[in-house]
Amino acid sequence: MKNLSYILFLSVLITFNSFVSQKTEIIRIKELYIPLKTYENDKIVKNDSKKEAFSYVYKLSTGKDTIKYYNDSYTSIDKTVPVIYILKNNSQLNNSLTLHIHEEGKDMDSMIIKFTDQHQTVTINQNDVYTLNQAYYTELKNSIYTQNNILDLVDLLDDNLGDYPYQFKYLSRISSYKKYKDHNVTIIKASLKTNRTQSDEKDTWNVMYTYDKNNILQSIIKKSTDGEAAFEKKMVSKSGTEYKYKVRNNVESRYEDKDEITFDINKHTYSLIQSHFQFGLVKEETSQVKSISFKKE
Repeated sequence: MKNLSYILFLSVLITFNSFVSQKTEIIRIKELYIPLKTYENDKIVKNDSKKEAFSYVYKLSTGKDTIKYYNDSYTSIDKTVPVIYILKNNSQLNNSLTLHIHEEGKDMDSMIIKFTDQHQTVTINQNDVYTLNQAYYTELKNSIYTQNNILDLVDLLDDNLGDYPYQFKYLSRISSYKKYKDHNVTIIKASLKTNRTQSDEKDTWNVMYTYDKNNILQSIIKKSTDGEAAFEKKMVSKSGTEYKYKVRNNVESRYEDKDEITFDINKHTYSLIQSHFQFGLVKEETSQVKSISFKKE
């Protein structure tokens, strides 16, 4: 096992060193956080949070198979330790890849992605199975499996329905938005298994997707086997390349997020009005996160 771990680490290191010598694309994003209102027991209380600006830098390899992410909001980029994402084909599993997440010289986490031609499915970590229409499956197998494009993997999993590494969310700001741009591609359904946070049990979920006659995503609903809805996403409006959805996410009846997210798939702008409710504290906080700058170099 030690030899195998060393080989995996060496493989990631070689890939990272080759990335350094490649020509890279740089994306710089600035984001603004605005606290709005806080309620406790249905009464408005003082919110100690203040408006804050954040800054992020992404360095992408030419093939999008390696990404370095920096949060340089508080320190200069040369003093910021990046999170490194490397997508590599898995020689031990047929039609499979592994996304390595590297931080501070360590392989911190990973995701295994497997393609099954017979059923047109993409399986994540052996637990989550996404069934796609033929057009989307063919497109993703080419871009993710053949070309190792991380941004198209982000596009597939942008709703974060499963138990994925927390660092994976950092990439949502640079999604390819392929399934919104191409109206020929759809996710038909998904089945997921997630771990409970306060026990060793797993929950099983069925995810249903609905589209209009133009194949534009209208809704997503994630239900447990006993019919409990834990996640719902519904379209509010669409104007040109701008989409607006309402999203509700209930986590084990401990807290509930109700968000309204607006994003433009061409301009790469986004705005999130979020409401976070904690059941035990009977406390609700509302805030806004929005992009104020998106630059490619």
